[in-house]
Amino acid sequence: MSLKKNKIIVYQNTNFKNPQVFDSVDFNFKNSKIQCLKSVLNKNSELKENKLVKFIERTYYYVKIAINKYSNDFSNHLYSQHALFTILAMKIYTKSTYREIIDFIDVSDVIKRYLRIKKVPHFTTIQKFFKRLPSEQIREINQLILSLNDIKADIIALDGSGFTNDYADKYYAKIRQKERKSYIKNHLTIDVKTRLILYYQTSRGPKYDTQFAKPALRQIKKYKPHYIVADKAYDTEPIRKCINEELKAFDQIPLKNRAKKGQYRLKSPTIFRHKIYTKRNNIESIFSTIKRKFNGTNHSRSTQLSNKETKLKNTIYNIYRTTQIN
Repeated sequence: MSLKKNKIIVYQNTNFKNPQVFDSVDFNFKNSKIQCLKSVLNKNSELKENKLVKFIERTYYYVKIAINKYSNDFSNHLYSQHALFTILAMKIYTKSTYREIIDFIDVSDVIKRYLRIKKVPHFTTIQKFFKRLPSEQIREINQLILSLNDIKADIIALDGSGFTNDYADKYYAKIRQKERKSYIKNHLTIDVKTRLILYYQTSRGPKYDTQFAKPALRQIKKYKPHYIVADKAYDTEPIRKCINEELKAFDQIPLKNRAKKGQYRLKSPTIFRHKIYTKRNNIESIFSTIKRKFNGTNHSRSTQLSNKETKLKNTIYNIYRTTQIN
């Protein structure tokens, strides 16, 4: 589904520090004494009510612009896609289970009114929504976030990291010798200044980072970067050629010790700047944030859903990041 471009223009000048779209609300979190809410809040020591409120507001705002209210004109229209996606995002943000997040929302009538739902959906409703949610819609939400933020990507960094696939008990898996060896490889391309994810790609690992590099570089060509920063894993002549000839940028990639040929590889020591290369730490920090705040373990059973779960975490990270920079 395409973005609602007519709405983007209306919201581009919105000042999030003084929102005109949504009034500030506290969802009655402080007054609640229900045990389920305490357990969710205590699970993540970094979680604060004001941060969660800001995250809910921002998520609902982006989803309302990016995707249609209902997936089908002939559905029963009990719950909008805007509300279901926000609940799904809250689940990942609080590192809760489907059952826990439903108990969480049931705490406050204010949050139900905010999401425009009369009653809390069953936890399987959120599960089914996640299964049928197209990955293209997740990417459209991410593109909307980027379009509403002024990104001048002078330095762009690339890297990949693995996300574990596991939903079984560790003890059971060990004694049965059924521990999973595969994982989801999450490849990211980020803007160093804003620390927003510009492009992502997920696949079943193990995979070489070089297989992701050239498609990612062509996707970020529109940002006209000056430097491309990556580690030694990306030290190949085709990647350096793509950076220099297609992007008209300078590659800041350390040279492997065995490098003996290649025009751009042999020329790289003359243009390599260690001070710029140290900016690569930003992408390592982003991977750390995603795994620490949103969990580095995927609990989806199939590879397809695990890929989608990783993509969702990337987009939710961007939403979380905009609450910090705006």
